[in-house]
Amino acid sequence: MRHWLPRLLIVASLVLHVITVASYVRQPDMMAAFTVYPIWMWSILGLSLAAAAFLFWRAQLSLLMIILWLLIALTQSDESHALSNLGNEIPEPGQRAPYQIHQTEYPTIRICTLNWGAIELSSDDVRKQAKLIADFEPDILFMQEVTEWHAGIIADIVYPRKGDFRITGRSAIMTRGQVGEIILNPMKHSQHATIKLDGQAIDCVNFQLKSAITDMRMWQPSCWKKHAANRKTQRKQVNLSLTILKDGYSVPRRPVVAAGDFNAPASDPLHDLLRRNFIDSFSEVGSGWANTWHRRIPFQRIDYIYTSPELKPVRSCNVVIPASDHLMVVSDFILLR
Repeated sequence: MRHWLPRLLIVASLVLHVITVASYVRQPDMMAAFTVYPIWMWSILGLSLAAAAFLFWRAQLSLLMIILWLLIALTQSDESHALSNLGNEIPEPGQRAPYQIHQTEYPTIRICTLNWGAIELSSDDVRKQAKLIADFEPDILFMQEVTEWHAGIIADIVYPRKGDFRITGRSAIMTRGQVGEIILNPMKHSQHATIKLDGQAIDCVNFQLKSAITDMRMWQPSCWKKHAANRKTQRKQVNLSLTILKDGYSVPRRPVVAAGDFNAPASDPLHDLLRRNFIDSFSEVGSGWANTWHRRIPFQRIDYIYTSPELKPVRSCNVVIPASDHLMVVSDFILLR
């Protein structure tokens, strides 16, 4: 037993490493139940197997596996990238500050997205929570899982003097400017609107994709099938929204913001559909812990703010709003005219 057990642990760690690398690099739909978890979770498991082989039996090959797992966790996880940006500027409460480039100050636009979800709150409690959002003075606020009367209260608190909002289903776009053209999405997973802010028209898409599958019974084939089918549905939803965005709005192209609750981790290939033409603000400049769900123990990053190149992200962070089980994403941008 003293001879075969450490070898078994090392082989198990190696096999898990190969499966993990292949799954996260290739991202096949059939492995969606595996890749829905952050890659660092599998790294911890693989590290534990290799570490046990070294601590109890001093197996030399286990050191190689430990190094390989550490490299995966440090270079491939979405969270480690954001933590490496801890020195970056972050959006502060209050009036948004200009951003300085080569001793020149540029005005910024602040955009926030929040999955509200707190539909059972009383009006007084909604007002208290809305004041926390208002502290950041967003120019544009995307909200998901919000009722019409909650959205009205929040809009009045966040934009007390002037502002506008539109709600479609349980998605709302709010702005201190004016909401104009609305285009309906037949799949009802996203909201399309054009807003006017300081004379600039901006096309907005408020995403709330199909909810993630929470089935974790990976020993059952049905779990793998559900996750694969859910990923395909989400990809269709994103493709439909991008088609509406391309075909439904005016030319020349205006700046675009696509934000909301994507219900998919950063490694999911549906984000590749957006990254072809848009910038993920938190991935680009975000500082701190990247994950936005669950608020108490942020395990996954599923809330995003994407923008077209005309809106350059300069600051981004996640903020706790106690009523919600999601963190609010706050990002500042400069408009490249």
